[in-house]
Amino acid sequence: MSKPLIDRIPFTRIVTVLAIVFGVSLGLCGLTLVVSNGADGAGFLMGLGMLELIAMALSALGLLLTLVAWVTLAVIGSFQAKVSQPQKLFDKEDDTNLDDRENPD
Repeated sequence: MSKPLIDRIPFTRIVTVLAIVFGVSLGLCGLTLVVSNGADGAGFLMGLGMLELIAMALSALGLLLTLVAWVTLAVIGSFQAKVSQPQKLFDKEDDTNLDDRENPD
């Protein structure tokens, strides 16, 4: 039987990458703003700032959509029928013997 959809999508990795991109673009956007205030030819810095703003907006949107999908799939998965899995009480590799425990060498 295949795994549920919530187990097949690596939500933690996606959220981590998007959060890192958001944080880096936010920091670079602020740094560009500080540097461009003192510069005379701020055309290049303005273009770089726009790229950072776009990266920040897209990563924020991606974070929001990913978190909504994660919560939605978790809620849907909690309502699905749970199939009980058989439990192994004793493994075949377990070759300990009761006699060996009573009479240690």
